[in-house]
Amino acid sequence: MGDLDGGWNIKKRDRALNFKKNYLFMGILLVAIILLAAITWNSTRIITERTVENHQQSIAVELGKTVELWLKQHMNIIDATGIALQEISIGETRETKRILQVATRAGDFSDVYIGRPDGIIILGSQWIPPAGYDPRIRPWFRKAVLENRTAFTNPYQDLTTMKMVIAIVRPLWIKDVFAGVLSSDIILDTLKKNLLNAKIGTSGYSFIIDDQGTILVHPNGAFEMTTQFQSLNSTLSNVLEHFKKSSTGSWHYNMDGKEMILSHRSLAGSHWYLCTTVEKQEAYTLAKNTAMLFAMEMVFKILGVLALLTLLVICASAAAFLISRRQFDAIVAKHKQLLSGKDKDLKGEISRRKDMETRYHTIFNMATNGILLSRGNVFVECNKKSTELFYMSRRRVLGKTLLDFSPERQQNGQESRLIFKMINQKLCSDRQQNFKWFFQRGDGTQFPAEVSMKLLQLGGDVVTLSSIWDISKRENAEHQLRQAQKMAAMGEMMSSIAHQWRQPLNALSTYVASLIPAFYNGMLNQAFVEKMVSESDAQIQFMSSTINDFKEYFKPSKSKLVFDVNDVVDRAVNLMKLQLRQSWVVLHIHEDDTNKNISVLGYKNEFVHVLVNIISNARHAIKEKQKLLGNEETPGRIDITVSQQGKNQVQIIVMDSGTGIPGHLLEKVFTPYFTTKGTASGTGIGLYMAKMIVENEMQGSITVENHINGAKIKITLPLADTVEQRDIQ
Repeated sequence: MGDLDGGWNIKKRDRALNFKKNYLFMGILLVAIILLAAITWNSTRIITERTVENHQQSIAVELGKTVELWLKQHMNIIDATGIALQEISIGETRETKRILQVATRAGDFSDVYIGRPDGIIILGSQWIPPAGYDPRIRPWFRKAVLENRTAFTNPYQDLTTMKMVIAIVRPLWIKDVFAGVLSSDIILDTLKKNLLNAKIGTSGYSFIIDDQGTILVHPNGAFEMTTQFQSLNSTLSNVLEHFKKSSTGSWHYNMDGKEMILSHRSLAGSHWYLCTTVEKQEAYTLAKNTAMLFAMEMVFKILGVLALLTLLVICASAAAFLISRRQFDAIVAKHKQLLSGKDKDLKGEISRRKDMETRYHTIFNMATNGILLSRGNVFVECNKKSTELFYMSRRRVLGKTLLDFSPERQQNGQESRLIFKMINQKLCSDRQQNFKWFFQRGDGTQFPAEVSMKLLQLGGDVVTLSSIWDISKRENAEHQLRQAQKMAAMGEMMSSIAHQWRQPLNALSTYVASLIPAFYNGMLNQAFVEKMVSESDAQIQFMSSTINDFKEYFKPSKSKLVFDVNDVVDRAVNLMKLQLRQSWVVLHIHEDDTNKNISVLGYKNEFVHVLVNIISNARHAIKEKQKLLGNEETPGRIDITVSQQGKNQVQIIVMDSGTGIPGHLLEKVFTPYFTTKGTASGTGIGLYMAKMIVENEMQGSITVENHINGAKIKITLPLADTVEQRDIQ
């Protein structure tokens, strides 16, 4: 009996020990669960805050890139204008003002002007400076002198518009001598309207400060140039030190009792920072989808671990009682784990795609070019810039095709429908199509554009991505350059016209003077009158023909047409023949007898201008050689050869007996504003415009080289039949 009691006591003691072990194990497990829950909560909070900050920083970065690109484009315009001005004599001249006015229109500046070291200001506008106005003490002049490079100033009040502006400035140096400062004004309202109008929720906005914290551009104009950002609130006292540590970042602060998130990006080439700010609560709302998905992924992972631990405890506790169900429980646990893993993968993929969609949607709508997606040639998506280009709402753009926004015929005379069909055929076989296209807006006006099209695979579906750049300003600038070159040529031709008309006018005067003697001498009979009328009419027709030649020369071609190359060469020679005769220059035309009619497609009057400019340059080179020889009556020679090259091309070669072109300058002759004749007799845009017309408008080529007696210019153009066939196919 005693042995039985002892054994029973031992069993009770072992059972009690096992219960204590189980309680200890469960306590440890409970502590582990609490720790994991705390870690989960803290990780979720960190992930959410980091996601919100990254979202706001991405907006600031993209907006900063847009501002930098906008400023860079305007600085490039000022650099090009400065280069052009350094090639001329800067003063109150028509040529100086013309360059300033072209720059004003090209950059959409409120004004472009020059301040000289002697205190004189040369304006591109009609503004009259007040008495005693000295540009040398103005902030824009001092900025350019201090920086000695192209830069932009802090905002200041413009005396013309009385509005806050920033100036893009560039020092002018002519042969290492300081010639003044070129400056252009951009009204701050333009920067706000075009670049800083991006909406960040309902409470957010963007602004610009300098490295001292001074607010330069702000939706509240009262802060501009009067308030330092760090002085608005005590929680902003150390914000500038944070900005200087990194080019991008975020800062949390309080304003009017509300928690705010500030993100910044430094603007390249300046001491400015672009900032975006939004209420913290709204920022969390904007980014909650992405943040919650990341947090959910972490929660699912931890819950999976907890579920596994719990399952192990249950299995261990019930092992003594549920041996027969062990295999069943293991299978259930395995399936749960598999489903949990798939669910986590699915949530992670959704999170990643949401993040990518947010990023690309922001870039899509902030792009400065029109972007459209089409399926089966029908537009299914477009960005904001596309609606601005077509003067239509997004709802009216979607569902239409590119042909719905195109005139019936393009500028080359071909039907838009046929050309677009050919582009679609090439798009299916090639990687990308780039072409020029004329569009028609909702109000009926047309504009030229450069278009890029490419096929994309999206979700197993094939769509076409179209990118459209409006090149109206560039086309207008090129047209003005062509007309300016024609006007320059007109001044040179006026003396020739006067000399050409003097002989027929003298003849007409003689005919009129002979009428009175003929009347008194009884000679005024029918034969006499008919002879006088016939000879007078011949002189008048000669003068009328001259007028028509010059009228056609100065009238710009509105559209492309097929014309005979030999006819255009004859017209150009007729316009220049008197000037050539006065300069003792003989011109010979060598035509291909086997092909009397060689036709090309292009702008006829503009191509006449190309040939006139080339012949005029040859005449100047011959005159220069005559001066070097000391005899201005030494005969010169120009040869023009027109020949067909194979079945698809025509070649025009112009050779002269002039001075030729120095070898180191051959690569520069087609550069805008480059001239070897000096600014008094050359504009430097003649050969540049010739290259633009031949290569961009007529799909040809133009080259220049020296030969043993002078210079040779070679123009190669595709025949009209080849161009038409290529445009239709």
